[in-house]
Amino acid sequence: MGLLTAAALLPIFAVPQTASASGDTQRVHGCAAHWRVTATWNECQNSSNVTVQLQVDCTWESGNPDYYSPWVTVNGSKDPVSRHECINRAAKAWNGFRL
Repeated sequence: MGLLTAAALLPIFAVPQTASASGDTQRVHGCAAHWRVTATWNECQNSSNVTVQLQVDCTWESGNPDYYSPWVTVNGSKDPVSRHECINRAAKAWNGFRL
């Protein structure tokens, strides 16, 4: 099985957060996602080889209302892991994980 095929078989799950003007998710695997008016980012603290993806719901944007960052593997701490600026407003942000 090729490397890309094997990676596609890994389980993926996301930890969504309810919408509000700004917020922070709870830490999962040492990582949390944050959103403010238009800014979104995620960061990890003392994570042990976790592969994470920032997922964002940007409201009122035509064509592509959601943003998914590239997958990043973190071993230790990194702030930010990924970030995204919404054009109008960030409704919520959360992390997806590959295990």
